[in-house]
Formats: sequence, structure tokens, C-alpha cells
Amino acid sequence: MSNGQPRPRRTHLLNGRRVRISDLIDANLLKPGDELFFQQRIGDPPHEATVTERGRLRLSDGRDFSTPSKAGAVVAKRRAVAGWSAWQVGIDGPTLHQLRLQLLRDVAAEVNADQETSREETAAVQRRFGTLEAARAQAEAGEPRTMTVREFIGLWDLEDRDRIASEQIDADLANHGLATVPDFRAVSLDRTIRIDVLPEDGVGDGDTEAPDDSGEATAPEVNEESVDIGLTLDNLFSHKMSLVSVSPSATFEEAITAMEINDFSQVAVLANAHTVYGSVSWESIAAAKHRDPEASFSDAIDRRARDRVFDYDTRLLDVLGVLQQHGFIFVRDDQRKINGIVTAADVVRKYDETATPFFLIGEIDQELRQIIANTFDEETVRQACLAARLTFKSLDSMSISQYQAVLANEACWDQLGWPLDRSLFIARLDDLRKVRNNVMHFNPDPVRPSEVAKLRHFLKVIRRYSGR
Repeated sequence: MSNGQPRPRRTHLLNGRRVRISDLIDANLLKPGDELFFQQRIGDPPHEATVTERGRLRLSDGRDFSTPSKAGAVVAKRRAVAGWSAWQVGIDGPTLHQLRLQLLRDVAAEVNADQETSREETAAVQRRFGTLEAARAQAEAGEPRTMTVREFIGLWDLEDRDRIASEQIDADLANHGLATVPDFRAVSLDRTIRIDVLPEDGVGDGDTEAPDDSGEATAPEVNEESVDIGLTLDNLFSHKMSLVSVSPSATFEEAITAMEINDFSQVAVLANAHTVYGSVSWESIAAAKHRDPEASFSDAIDRRARDRVFDYDTRLLDVLGVLQQHGFIFVRDDQRKINGIVTAADVVRKYDETATPFFLIGEIDQELRQIIANTFDEETVRQACLAARLTFKSLDSMSISQYQAVLANEACWDQLGWPLDRSLFIARLDDLRKVRNNVMHFNPDPVRPSEVAKLRHFLKVIRRYSGR
């Protein structure tokens, strides 16, 4: 950037956008032609790269990459490398990660001094930045900070994890060279996670690379963009309840008591905390006793259950067939410890959590579409949408945002003739639009009961005033 030109506002770098090499160049922390070095092993000659005008890293063989991690993985011939921490400017210069942190500190100072930024936004940015800096220092000292996922996302003033929110959090973590273990997106809100430095393999380092057109085989691409995790097994059971199990040497009385007092259909039989020996259920006990009235407890253990152990971050869709066939599976955590059982009943419960608001939203949508179609002609609706800078195709394809635009229009509201306050009604409709977006984007966190209650009551209100 030339001298005398005003520096553009860079708040977005603290609000969910990953720092790029080009950002370092724009901030005069790096310049085209700078030589970078990656010392993979002590005693070996370092790998070299040059910063290009386009903000890419060019290797000595002429190939260039838009991310440090991809360039590092290729020269190191490894699956992945934490490139921001690996490459340094000059033989003894700062790493790219150190330059990235310097840029973030400068931006944080800009936000603090910016008169156009609200006090609330400034305080939130500073708090988040300070927390992540402190978390980085604790992780480097070997004492990573731990908290529940609920507490963690609360740092961003969030109560659940929709896609946009998860992408912002993931970007902020990547910019500080951090990751959560386990991944905050793959576990339940009550799960305890730790904020740690990125592992040496660099997975989750925040970069993404355009396809390599060199025609040569390279290391697999490092995924450095936010990944859509989806609904995982860990999101199906509460960590407030510990896993109930018995040992292989247990008695019928122990297993039966464990099932009775917990209202379970089966219990795990664990050889140790990391190894499933099998399972015992009412069915397996009955079958063993039917075969032999003198059967031992060992005869009632279903050892086939050892083949139904899955990692915590396995997608639910990938095991639905197993659940349908066997009724339950075991789940192990990021330390490979057996920490839960997911049953077909858990899937039904999750379906109910998702389906109830889904159906309520569908009914609200149908009611609003019917009200608008019965009250306004198509041209009136079109003009109301255009006035709100929304496109309009037909009454049959309207969205909640378009319903909002029509009902927020003063002339349309007067024509509707409802003795209600327009601003309060539209504010509630906007709240429900946000709930609808979370549901339709398959947010892994259930819609809160208070939000479901709002959906139910809003549906009653519009039916009451529409005479239906």
C-alpha cells in the first residue's frame, strides 16, 4: 500500500475471515520476493519458497501455492503440515504465524481506536482476541484451557452452532494457530473440550488451496477451510450421564440391577475403559437361560457387539443401517475411551427434536402464504417485495423474508386489518425466520424449548386472526 493512502478497515479479520498471505503483504509485514525457509529436520537443508506478487508461495521447482500449509505438505512429502508455523521469513526471521499474530494485534488496536465501531462491538472483539491469545499462551505452556462447548461458543455470544457461526469460530481459531480437541462442531454442547495448538500435521490450519494444475502428484490437500461436520454420534447422547457398564466377570444380578435402576435395555460389558468385550441385554439373558437354565453370565454376553464400536465424530447417517439392524452401537471418544451408547431410541428422540420445529415452521409458512394470497393481489405483493429490495416470482414460491416484506409494509398491514402492533409482530416473525434458518440448515443443536413455544404460539395467533 502506497504512503498517504488511508488504510482500509480490517475488522473482518477478527470476525470470521482467515488471514491470507496477501493480507500480510497489504499490511507491509511481508513483501513479494521475500524468501521463506522451512526447517523440517535439524541438520537437513531447509526447504525454500519465495513470496510472489499474487500472495502465493513459489517453490524452487517453480510450482506455487496459495497457502503455506499446502506448500509445506508438498515439500515435506507429508499428508499435512502446519504451514503458518513451519515457514519463517529468512533463516532466523519470524514465522508466518508470528506475522499473522502481529497483524491481528494491529487490527485489534485499530478496532479499539475506531470511532465508527460501537463500544459493544469493540468490547466483544477485544475480549475474544484476548481470550484466544491467552489460550494460545496456555496451550504452548502445556496447560491448554478446558471448557464445555457451551461455554466455548459463549465467547462469541452464541447459544448454538449454525453453519455461519461455526465458520467464524473456526476461522478465529485458525488465525491463532489453535484447534479444539475434540472438534467443537462434532460433539454435544455439554462436552468438555480443550483449546490447544494445532498438531504437527496441521489439520485444520485454516487454508484452502486451488487445484494444482502442474499435472504432478502432490501430497493430499490440506483442508484449511471450515468443514461441515454434520450430525455426529457424540451429539446424540448427554455427557452428563456416565456410561453404565459391567465387567466380563459380573453376575446376572449386577447386569439386571444396572438395567433396572437405569431403565436400560442393555449394558456394555467392558474388558477395560478402551475395550468392548460385548453387551448384555434382556434379550441375551432370556436367550441364554432358554438354552440352558444353568447358564452362566458369560453365556449371556453378546460378543458380536465388539464389532459395533464407532468414533465419536462418525456421522449418524453412516451408521443408521447398523442401528436399525442391532438397535444400539458403542461410541468411543477422542482418547479412544468407550464413553457412550447410541440406541435407536436416541435417533427417534433426535428426530422428534428436529421434526417438531420443522413441521411447525411448515405450517406457519402455509398459513402466511394463504393469508397473503387471500388478502393481496400479486402486483401489491411484488411492489412490497421490490420496495424491500427483494425479488418476487410468484405467490406460490414466497419465503419468510418476503412475507416479512409484505406485512412490514404499512399500506399492506392496514389492508390486512389486524388489531395488532405491526412492529412487534414483524420482530417476532424475524425471530422465527432465524429459527427456521437454523432448522433448514440442519444445525446439530436442538431448537430450544422456548423457541419451539414461540413457534407454537405464533401459529395459534395467525390462525386466530385469519379466522382459521
